[in-house]
Amino acid sequence: MTSETSSPNELERLALKAFREGRLDEAIQTFTIARQAFLAEGNDVKAAEMASNLSVVLLKAERPEEALEAATGTPDIFIQSGDQTLAAQALGNLGSALEACGDLDGAENAYRQAADLFESLGETEHQRYTIQALSHLQLRLGRPLEALTSMQHGLESQSRSGVRDRLLRWLLKLPNRFMGR
Repeated sequence: MTSETSSPNELERLALKAFREGRLDEAIQTFTIARQAFLAEGNDVKAAEMASNLSVVLLKAERPEEALEAATGTPDIFIQSGDQTLAAQALGNLGSALEACGDLDGAENAYRQAADLFESLGETEHQRYTIQALSHLQLRLGRPLEALTSMQHGLESQSRSGVRDRLLRWLLKLPNRFMGR
């Protein structure tokens, strides 16, 4: 199918299918066409959603600079439209692209914003993944205590936690116990 015969929504569906099936080049091309089609319709929010998805695929295809270009500006569009969930996801995607491009401070900032937004929305699962990314980044930056604190915060924000998470939470509290806190 080509862009002449497909609606933007159909293009989105095809792009997602290609991504799920690991056909990254096809997904990149189709998300790009879908983004352009949504822009042509004047649907900036859906166009930003396609750009955010495109960023994820480009990262998977190890094309970080292009991923950053695709992700840049998408959180602002979602915030302006009032879609806080998509804004938080876009901030996380932006953080991943910034990290892949070596802008670790920018990535940390984007991850923090995404985690805070997910927390305010009660999206604990997404918040946990974002905090894990933030914690790994803080370890890369040589800040293990901040990484520990971030991970603890992520685990404590969960309303229901499994045995693994409860054990991890207990283990993460050990350093504070040794230091008398």
